[in-house]
Amino acid sequence: MKWLAGLLERFVSTAMGRSATGPFAPRRLLVDVSTIAQHDAGTGIQRVVRAIWLHLHRMDLGDVMLLPIAATARRGYGIARFDRETGRLSLPETDAPLLQAGAGDMFLGLDLAAHRLSRHERQIARWRRRGATIHILVYDLLPLQRPEWFPESTGRNFRKWINVLARRADSAICISRQVAADLDDWLAAMKAPRRMAIVRPVISLSGAVEATNPTQGIGERGHDAIRRARKRQTVLMVGTVEPRKGHDCVLDAMAHLWRVAGEDAPDLLLVGRPGWRTETLQARMRSLEAEGARFTWLEQASDELLNALYACAALVVMPSRGEGFGLPIVEALWQGRKVLARDLPVFRELARPGLFYFDDEAPDALGAHILNVLREPDPAPWAMDGWDDSAMALLRALGVTVDPDAVGDRPLVS
Repeated sequence: MKWLAGLLERFVSTAMGRSATGPFAPRRLLVDVSTIAQHDAGTGIQRVVRAIWLHLHRMDLGDVMLLPIAATARRGYGIARFDRETGRLSLPETDAPLLQAGAGDMFLGLDLAAHRLSRHERQIARWRRRGATIHILVYDLLPLQRPEWFPESTGRNFRKWINVLARRADSAICISRQVAADLDDWLAAMKAPRRMAIVRPVISLSGAVEATNPTQGIGERGHDAIRRARKRQTVLMVGTVEPRKGHDCVLDAMAHLWRVAGEDAPDLLLVGRPGWRTETLQARMRSLEAEGARFTWLEQASDELLNALYACAALVVMPSRGEGFGLPIVEALWQGRKVLARDLPVFRELARPGLFYFDDEAPDALGAHILNVLREPDPAPWAMDGWDDSAMALLRALGVTVDPDAVGDRPLVS
C-alpha cells in the first residue's frame, strides 16, 4: 500500500500547491526549511529550525494549514517532504509543482537560506502582489557588520538576502534585542522607505536540546570524552571553528594553566566542525590533541552526544566575539552548568545565576577567570521557556491565535 500512500501524498501536495481563493480558502503558514531539508549540518541554527518546525507541527493551529516549503539554488519554492515517523524534512520531488501563494497565506523565513531567498525574489514578490504576507527570522547581521569573519560568498549572499528582506518583508522577527537594534540601525543607514516592521518583543530560544528531535549516536570517541569528563574537571567549548568564535584565546588560556598548574588544571574539550579562515588554528588544535590527553576536539558530534557532554562538563566557556543569541549558553544553563562568556551586550540579555562574564582575553587573565568560576557552585537548572513557548511567541508575532490548552497534546513525531 506504500504506492497508494505515495500517490495520495502527491495528490495532496499538488492541490496544496495551488493558490486557493474564495471565502472558504484556508489560511496557510508556509515555513521555509530549505537548508535543513537539503542537509542538516547539526549546527545551532539547524537545532533551532528543527525544534520550532516540530513544535509548530504538534500544535493545533485552528484554521491555519501548516506547510513546510523549500527551494534549491536553481528551483523555486515547493512543498517539502516531511517524514512524520522520524521528523526529518527533505527537499520537494524534482517534478513537484512550484508553490502558488496568495491572500491569507503567510511565508515564514524560518531557515537561514540567504542565497535561495535572493534567487527566488520574483516568486516571493509574486506571492506578495497576490496578497500573501512575508515574515523573516533574523538571526544576526554579522556578515554585514564584520565581513572579515566570513567567506566572501557568505557576505555577498547575505547582502542580497537582507536587501530582499528590506524590499519584500512585512515583518522581521529577531532572536535578541541586540539583533533587533542592529537591524533597526542598518535600515536607518540605508535611508530607504520603511515599510517592514521589526517585531517586538523578540523571539527567545530554548536550551532544551532533547526537545529538538535530536540527532543520535555517540560513538567510541564520544564515550571516551564522556568518561574522561566524568573523571576530570573539563572545560567545554561548543561552536564551529571560525574566526569570530574565540577558540584561540581559550587555547592560549588553557596552555597557560597547564604550564602553571599542571595536573591541577582542567582539561579542555571542543565540540565543533572545522570552519573557514582558521587553517592555522585547526593545525594547532590537531597538533595539541596529538601531544596528549589534555585537549580533545570532536569535529562531529550528534545532539545526543552534545547533551551528554553538557551534563558532565565542569564549565562551559563561550568566548565568541560576535553572536545573535548564544545558544550554547542557554543549553548549558538548562542543564545546570556554569558558563563563562565574553562580556557582550547580547550575552547580557541572558544574565542569570550561573552565567559569568570576562572582558580580558589575555592568557593569564582568562585562565584566572576560568579557575575562579570553576570554584563557584553549580546553579540550579534553568527553568526557562521551552520550544513550545518559542513557537507560541512566533505565532503571536504572525497574528495566529492558538489555544494554549491545545498545545502539547500531540507527539513531536508520530
